[in-house]
Parts: sequence; structure tokens; C-alpha cells
Amino acid sequence: MRNSQGKYTAASGISVAYGYKSKSELLRGWLVYKLISYDVIVNSLPKLIRWSSNIFGQNLFEKLMRTTLYGQFVAGTKTDEVKQIVDKFKQYNVKVILDYSMESDISTSITASNNVHKSSFNTELDESNTFKIYHPDERIFNTNMFNYIKNSNTSRELCGQSSFIAMKITALVRPLVLQKLNQFLESRITDHNLFDTIDSLLTTKNDFTHSLTPNELGEISNLLLRINRIIQTVKKNEGRIFIDAEQSYFQTAINKIVIHLQRLYNRNNLLVYNTYQCYKKNTLNILRDDLKKSKEDGFYIGYKLVRGAYMDQERRHAVETGVEDPIHSNFNATTECYKQALVETLNFTESNFVRVLVASHNEDTVRFALEQMEKRGIKPADELMSFATLFGMCDYITFTLAKSGFQVYKLTPYGPLSSLLPYLTRRAQENRGIFAKAYKDRLLHYQALKDRL
Repeated sequence: MRNSQGKYTAASGISVAYGYKSKSELLRGWLVYKLISYDVIVNSLPKLIRWSSNIFGQNLFEKLMRTTLYGQFVAGTKTDEVKQIVDKFKQYNVKVILDYSMESDISTSITASNNVHKSSFNTELDESNTFKIYHPDERIFNTNMFNYIKNSNTSRELCGQSSFIAMKITALVRPLVLQKLNQFLESRITDHNLFDTIDSLLTTKNDFTHSLTPNELGEISNLLLRINRIIQTVKKNEGRIFIDAEQSYFQTAINKIVIHLQRLYNRNNLLVYNTYQCYKKNTLNILRDDLKKSKEDGFYIGYKLVRGAYMDQERRHAVETGVEDPIHSNFNATTECYKQALVETLNFTESNFVRVLVASHNEDTVRFALEQMEKRGIKPADELMSFATLFGMCDYITFTLAKSGFQVYKLTPYGPLSSLLPYLTRRAQENRGIFAKAYKDRLLHYQALKDRL
């Protein structure tokens, strides 16, 4: 591929794309990509991980994971490990988005019993006397909040001001409660201020029909407090934060929360960024509506565009609940949605302030974005459009773009192995289509290793 702003060819500059990796890391990359190119391995991955943990024991299992999946797709456990990655990337003008990975789904339960959420649970203050505890899991969510706060401080320390972190809402509230809030908000036709709506929910006198118990409403109130504590820290650190999109049965609530936060914090600059999943059928309509809100209400809007990372879960949930599949029927439809979202974003920038991160591992999508930049006279160094790929994937895209002067990021997860296992399994399964066709990644890892020998 060629672009007048700089050359971009997938096979060019192997030393540029893989120069930061040691020989052992190149060998690991080739091996991992080779293994997960087989559907039978990817489909059996949860069982293989569970069996390996049971057979080898925790210490040997962790060593095995560090030499395979964890080592390839996770930056490490501790800050000093992450710092080594950040420092290496800086040499190639590649920035990082630090992601202390934490998430949950409606099928997960932190506490032993699902019955403890009943409204008869005795409320109490947590150790910091900040939050009234409405459910035992809330102590875990408070810990997660402090982990995100620490992540922001780490990002400022390692990456400086204007650096990014990523956050998931499901790390801060019980998924079942978020799902109930989502169902309620989907039933509301008018676009009331989110916090006014929730304040009304929290009062005993309202005309809203909902299934939330008093304690669950308290959990929602605590969720909003946690989010604001995190964003206040990001603001103090002069950083920025991406709030990730998640499953469709959470996403209406998540999007409304993010838009409210953008109204609140993005008046003079961009602090809070959203995420739009282009594999969802309703994404373009939601994006158009949010761009309109940004213009009418006078706040800056920024977001990353992704294909989506929950396809298996979404389709399984649709079948189990009898609802319409929210996902586009095929890969090409998702690609067209992504391209249209980019076009509408760039059209909007002609008279409004917006920033977009093209988070894609698809060369055709990246090529399309570059062509749009050239067509509209957008310079590589402009922050209007930047690019990102996941840590451990598609370095031949990321580092080549960085060498040509584009704004480029690596979404870089880190944290304990136990908390990253769901992420690793989901990434492998949701990206099976990419991995099955990852001949180029395997080939370039092999070629880079061969050049070193």
C-alpha cells in the first residue's frame, strides 16, 4: 500500500516492525500465532487453560502462560515490566494506552451466592467511609476503582501528560444491576439528563416502572461515584480516558453514562472518550445522534472505532433470550459500517471539534482511513485521526505507520494473570477469523527471527 503522506506496506521494514523484540519473543510470537490459527485449539482454549492449571499447578502454569498467550498479548504484571515496554515503544514513536484489565459478565458471580443482592441485605459503610455498601461485591468494585486510579497515576508517571488509560464499566458494578439499568433506559423514549433520571429513580416518589430494588439503586449511585472519582484523578493527571464498549445488553446504559460524562468534562478539552462497535446494527444511528448532541450542547467528542469483541457472547445471548441478533450478518457489512462511521466523523470535523482513533487490525480499513486523510488534507501528525492496535498484534501496521509520522498507539493490557484469563480467552475466540488468516504475522515473525540468526 502507498500513500502520498508516507509509504505503508505490510511487508516492508521488518526490522522496524519487530526490531524491539528479542529472538525468544519472536519465536514465541511465531509459535502462538501458529497454534491459534487452528480453530480446534481456539475453541477448546477455556478447557485447555483450566486443565493446564489443574495439571501443572499455579507456578508452572503461570510460567507456561508467560511463554505463550500471556507473554504475547499482555505487557506484564508489575509497573517495571510495563515501563520496559513503554520505553521500547517510545524509541519507535509508538504510544501506549494502559489498560489494567478488569471485566465481568452476567454469567459471572464474585460472591459465592447470587441471593445476597436481595433488598434485605444490611447496608454499611466501607472501610474508607466513602461508600455505603449495598452488596458484598461492592468491596471488589471499590478495589477496582482504586486500581483504575493507580493506573492513571502509572500512566502519568510512565507516559506523561495527555496519556490515555482504558476502563470498563463492568469492573465497577454488578453486571446484573447494569443490565437492569440498561433495560430501564432502553424503555425511556425521551432523552432526559442521565443523572436527573437516576436521581428520580433513587427517590421514593417517581412514576417510573422498573425492576430495580432499593439496594440495586444504591449500587448504581455508587457506580457513578466510582466513575467520577476515577475521572477526577485522570483530570488531575492531565490525562485522557477511553471508556470501552461492552455487550449490547449493557451498552445503552454505558453509552448514556459516557455521553453525560462528555457533557460534564469535555467543555474546554477532550478528557473522556467513547467507544463505538461497528459490528452492531445500530451503531451508525447512535453515532449520528451523539455527534448531534455534541454540536447542540457544545461539548467536545472523541472516541475510538472498533469492530467489536463480543460476537460469540452477543449471538449466544440473542438465541438464549429470543431477541434479534444485534450484530451485522457478515464481515463485509461490519466493514462498510466502519467506513461509513469514519466518513461521517470526518464530515463532522469540517465544522466541529472531534477526535477519532481508528482501532483496527484490518489492512483494508487502515488503507481506507489513510486515503480519507489524504483526500481531506489531514496531515499524519494531526491528532484529528490516530491509529491503534492491540499489544502483540499487527506490529507491521503499527510501527510502519509510526515511522511515517502518524499518531499511533498500542492498547496495552497488564495485570495479574488471573484477571487477564477472560481477556485472553475472549481475544483468541473473537479474533479467530483474524488469527486463521494471520499468515502474514506468522511469516514476518519467522522472517525477523531468521534475519537475527
